[in-house]
Amino acid sequence: MEHRLKHPVELNDKDGNVVQRIDSLELRRFKGADVAAIGNANAKGAGEALRVMVCRMAGIPPSTFDQLDGQDVTELGEVAAGFLGGALPIGAQ
Repeated sequence: MEHRLKHPVELNDKDGNVVQRIDSLELRRFKGADVAAIGNANAKGAGEALRVMVCRMAGIPPSTFDQLDGQDVTELGEVAAGFLGGALPIGAQ
């Protein structure tokens, strides 16, 4: 499933030159290993669990996640909730 970003991301090299522009992310449903990793990340906090969810769902590294706009991260979190049946495995103890 393709998800168009509201705020595209430009990835730069060490000299500041744009090497890649990301306008959309190709999302996939979670597998068991993904859900386990999300659960483990939850021990570090909801923010880390969200980071793991988005990175695994979109196949991006954490460094790219860190560049995403907050609005896009929120929307991706909503997509992740849909993939998990509406229940995010974050914040539950």
